[in-house]
Amino acid sequence: MSSDKKAETRWWDGAVGHRYALEVLQHPLRRRMLILIANGIKETDQIAMKLGLAAPLAEYHLQMLEKALVIEQAEGGWGITPTGELYLEHVEAKR
Repeated sequence: MSSDKKAETRWWDGAVGHRYALEVLQHPLRRRMLILIANGIKETDQIAMKLGLAAPLAEYHLQMLEKALVIEQAEGGWGITPTGELYLEHVEAKR
């Protein structure tokens, strides 16, 4: 994937996709995972250990975040997307 494509903010297809992302991000554990990834913790095992989860459960929640377009697989694990950064800046910061 080109760096231009990677830096592009991805949005959801219509109201259904947007609603799905909001439902995914209602779960406090997933929001904590997103914050960990934004702060540089990238590997599933590291995230699982930090949150006291079994690796398969952590992987499940990470896949949900990926489907919500706020994280993506990156070199060395997971990375936050521009969409995820916008969520943290405009929504999570106001909680």
